[in-house]
Amino acid sequence: MKTSNFPRALTLAATLALSGIPAQAQPVDETGGGEQARPEPTGPVKSRNASVKVEFANSRGTLHRTERYNNLTRAFRYVDQRDADVAFYNAQGLHGAIYRVWIIVDDIYDFEKDSYNYAGIDDYLADVSRMSDELLVVLDTRASMGRFGRTPEQIRAPVKKILRYIKERHPQIRYIEPFNEPDHNLRQYLTPERLYDYYRVYYQALNEVNRELSPAKPLLIGGPVTGSCGSPWAPPGPNNVGWIPRFLDAYAADTDPGKRLDFLSYHAYGFFKNQKTCSDYQPIRNDPSVLARQRARTDEELRKRGLDVNIPSFITETGGYPGPSYDNKEDARPDYLRQAATMASYMYWYLESPKDVPFNWVLRHATEERKDQLITRGGADRKTMLTQTFTPYGNQMLMFSKLKTERVAAVSSALREGKGVYALATKDGTGAAVLVWNYQQTGHQPFRVTIDMGRLPPELRGKPLRQRMYRIDDKVSNYWANPATANLQMVSERRIGVRSRHQVGFELTPNALQLVILEPEAKNNR
Repeated sequence: MKTSNFPRALTLAATLALSGIPAQAQPVDETGGGEQARPEPTGPVKSRNASVKVEFANSRGTLHRTERYNNLTRAFRYVDQRDADVAFYNAQGLHGAIYRVWIIVDDIYDFEKDSYNYAGIDDYLADVSRMSDELLVVLDTRASMGRFGRTPEQIRAPVKKILRYIKERHPQIRYIEPFNEPDHNLRQYLTPERLYDYYRVYYQALNEVNRELSPAKPLLIGGPVTGSCGSPWAPPGPNNVGWIPRFLDAYAADTDPGKRLDFLSYHAYGFFKNQKTCSDYQPIRNDPSVLARQRARTDEELRKRGLDVNIPSFITETGGYPGPSYDNKEDARPDYLRQAATMASYMYWYLESPKDVPFNWVLRHATEERKDQLITRGGADRKTMLTQTFTPYGNQMLMFSKLKTERVAAVSSALREGKGVYALATKDGTGAAVLVWNYQQTGHQPFRVTIDMGRLPPELRGKPLRQRMYRIDDKVSNYWANPATANLQMVSERRIGVRSRHQVGFELTPNALQLVILEPEAKNNR
């Protein structure tokens, strides 16, 4: 068992203090604007019919594996639990492509004593390196930039030294974010233009480390990592502060030949109509389809400044519940299932924009249980951290991991303004997989879904087939319904024989997800 070697155990209040966020500025209210949980209907809600038509011959290209882009909390949290979590994710097929992790400069470097303390950092980065091909590091200097009022030049040396230290010892570190939601945490200290002065120090330090180390995988950097106060969705007008446009203005005007913006980075929970006061919050979960339209706006902002429109967008946090947000205020348990359906819907729309790279958030959260992928606040006391036990959201990621490698066309008859029946269909040489879900958020409409798979792919025609179905809903693959069936459950398995076409039907209750897998039957099962 690991023991924490951190020089101090930080409370949430202390963490906020270190980040430079004054108590009077916390929290920004992101709880409004959503749909509060509607009263339960007085009687059964009649199911509507929905059809999903799959066209296996109509390829949508290689499926981007969204489940492999994820976040871990800070180094000093859940230290004793981390080894088991790493092993569990790897065993479940959720080894990452990129995991986002946190290094707090002001925790490591003592500006008064000019000394460094890396206690716990190497163990943390080594653990995450075992569960992901590459790492993205939030190299956070919010305390210095905020309440300590340090200049860009004052943070230059510690940023470079820490960056070199971690890259030398952990070569899987590939990406650097220099901030975290400065529009929330630093808006009382900095303008967007002033923020860029700090960004310049980061990319210059990063360039120096790349030259000195000549790593096989050079470091890349992006920003400005804005949250809902600086969201790119906010409507134009006098109340739009424009954190991202003004950051891009500063980048375009920067005459340093070494300047770099390898990816644009921001968070996607919602936006404030009034960015000056961070008020009138509009959550994306009301209509997730807005996500499909964001990249066109991003391209336009880049294009009109003469910047490369192929710069990817890293959406390094997203989800239905920012901060202390909720749909069911008094009891979080119904929101666990809503989060699973919400995240599936967000990822669906991001898949329509190949230049968008969304990250899941988060394996275990420090305080907000609706975001957890593993049960962290279980048991009768709602305080028990469990090992190897997914939340419905974690099960949704596992469902995505069971999809095949090539996406194919699938059209639902019951998807309007981001709500209703979604469908994601895939195939490869091993078979076919179709995932459908009924995103209702706080609504109650069930659907009777019929999936018409049409003409099956050549790999499945003329062979005995086996069909397996997995489900997540309010009764199964849901810890709060039954801890014994908390992890993803197969609810049906049957032999369907030789055929060239196939249909399957089932009921989808609100926010339920169902995965259908067709594969050739193993010879020893025939």
